[in-house]
Amino acid sequence: MKRSAGWKKERIVAVLALALTVLVFATGALDRQKVWEDMPYTSLRFEGGMTRRADAGDAYGEMNDGPGLNLPAGTYRLKWVTDGDGENSLRITTDNGVQAEPDVFRSPAGETYGEAAFTLPAAAEGLDIRVVFEEGTFLKVIDVSLQSPAYRDHAFTLAFAVLALYALRLMHRRGALTPERRGRLILIGLAVLIASAPALKDTVGVGHDTVFHLTRLCNLADGLAQGQFPVRIGGYTYNGYGAITSVFYPDVFLYGSAILMNLGASLTYAINVYFIAVNIASALAMYYAARRMFGDAWAATCASILYTLSIYRISDVFTRCAVGEMTAMVFLPLFLLGLYEVVLGDRRRWPLLSASAACIYLSHMLSTLICAATAVAVCALCIVSIVRERRLGAICKAAALTVCLCAFELVPFLDYSAQGIGAQELAKDPADFAIAPAQLFLLGEGELSVDPKDTTLATFALEIGLPLLLAAALALYVAATAKKRNEQDRLCVLLVAAGCAFAFMATTLFPWDAVRTLTRGLSNYLQFPWRLLMMTALLFALAGGCGCARFARGHGEQMAAALLALAALCALPTLTDETRNPDAVAFGETVSPHLQYTEYTLPGTDPEITREQDVRIEGDATLTGYRKQSTQITAQVEARTDATIALPLFGYDGYRATVDGREAAVGLDADNRLTVSLPAGTAGALRVWFAGKASWRAAEAVSLTAAAGVIALAVRRRRCERKSGLPA
Repeated sequence: MKRSAGWKKERIVAVLALALTVLVFATGALDRQKVWEDMPYTSLRFEGGMTRRADAGDAYGEMNDGPGLNLPAGTYRLKWVTDGDGENSLRITTDNGVQAEPDVFRSPAGETYGEAAFTLPAAAEGLDIRVVFEEGTFLKVIDVSLQSPAYRDHAFTLAFAVLALYALRLMHRRGALTPERRGRLILIGLAVLIASAPALKDTVGVGHDTVFHLTRLCNLADGLAQGQFPVRIGGYTYNGYGAITSVFYPDVFLYGSAILMNLGASLTYAINVYFIAVNIASALAMYYAARRMFGDAWAATCASILYTLSIYRISDVFTRCAVGEMTAMVFLPLFLLGLYEVVLGDRRRWPLLSASAACIYLSHMLSTLICAATAVAVCALCIVSIVRERRLGAICKAAALTVCLCAFELVPFLDYSAQGIGAQELAKDPADFAIAPAQLFLLGEGELSVDPKDTTLATFALEIGLPLLLAAALALYVAATAKKRNEQDRLCVLLVAAGCAFAFMATTLFPWDAVRTLTRGLSNYLQFPWRLLMMTALLFALAGGCGCARFARGHGEQMAAALLALAALCALPTLTDETRNPDAVAFGETVSPHLQYTEYTLPGTDPEITREQDVRIEGDATLTGYRKQSTQITAQVEARTDATIALPLFGYDGYRATVDGREAAVGLDADNRLTVSLPAGTAGALRVWFAGKASWRAAEAVSLTAAAGVIALAVRRRRCERKSGLPA
């Protein structure tokens, strides 16, 4: 009866928490808006002053110019205060051709206060509010302000907090949070909190790849809003012409943030939530992997702290904003655990290797290549035991399942690659980007004289980090001083040795010129050898966690606390710099949809063509009622002769067009714009949309079936473990 009453109380608490969250969303009680105040003094440029006088010789026309704002689609409210004796106006202009609805507001004579709303149908680059002096003897601009749409950031924060607190409450009631576990949770949680410091604000610091990845996120959100799933092409990037970055740069794990944006969250909030989620997942993944490999909770805690606050991983998240690589680093510990189980441990756990490898591929292709090369090297070194212990079957099954899990991304990728689409221009000679060995042992930004081909090497942290170095040294010390070495000793030595090898390959000491020659330039796709430090961080954290816990001799909690203090102390300079980064995307703003890059576009594409939003017609045809929403276009067409219509979309394979339901042929013009061919006599409702291909649907079915199988295997294994109390 007591247990029943307790669970009844839990259900009441859950219902009340859910009701509170729903009420907040329904009423908009926590919604907030960005207000750009005093714009004449901050965002509008009045070079000749904010007053114009015709009797003093001032010319009529636009009074101002300005840097403009990059704003997402939505409804905005404009307010202004002017003083004049004639009827004048304010006009909304953009640099990328997006037209506000309406885009002109009248300011009558004698009326000094005005307020109106306008809508941006798409993201605007360089939106400016032009004050136009049209008539009268004078016009004085007193104030102009702009108010953004309402964002639900605070409401989502409340929802996440309620969910987290309720999960902790359930864990406590079920006895999962013992005093020792609570202590470990607090230490790991504090490491995550410190590592997430730059994300606990309204802005997003602009790092090396921030603009590109924020554009990816906006493009993904746009594709979802248009009903695509999975998203192949979004209409945000390239100023509405669309981009297939989702095919070449898998963004499966960005879907959550994209959904947040479509539900009313701001761009800055959505990406900061993602950064925090990556930090949490990295900490938990390392804890799980270390616990499985070493069987010691405090070793796992130390490893988790070391990995979460490792300087390379933090730089990946905030300095480089390498979204793909930081996401792959979440799954690296699980991949290494899966590889260990298949080669040296319980080969029945081969699905873990498949699932983790698939997650890495769905995060970052270059990290996948590094992991694949690592797996091949490990299998080559252990080939004798693999054959002797009949592990080859498990390895082959793991590889096959990985391909099946990734088929839904692999098939479109191979399809477009065969058409010459890719990012070949991003290939770089690794020898030009290797770091000096001394830089591995620095703290913070380097001050080395570097090759001018890559001057950025001295501008951000590219070192192993003192905590990882000391932890790895302790792992070697414990193994070297053990009276009788066991499996853990050998494993720690192996992990440290492998970590040193990866660090060596990141430096100028490694013969990258010879490697490039032997691989016929394929090694150029690695781009930067220093990205191998992610493997060093992984391996040193695993070995160091075990070494620190064993060195502590039963005082794991004290060692974990000391590691946390040291790791935080070493990471805080980088975290502080990123938190204070003055170059940032502000709350309520977005990134420009007009990209200058050409990767993942059709061969011969000129990004400048996306400045043009016109529809070109060859032949005697008319187009009325034209409406473009992202990658979907509707209109009424009538062709009196054979005609071709060129639309402001890049013509990637997968588009379809119909006129009154009848298929119309699509193609490309000289600028790679999508064309629709209309035979003479064609008339009716034109519809253009991205439909994908039948082979992609088949690949999606394969991946879905494979994912269901992995989940079923995991559930079955878990049940067996619970029943027997032993590994299944």
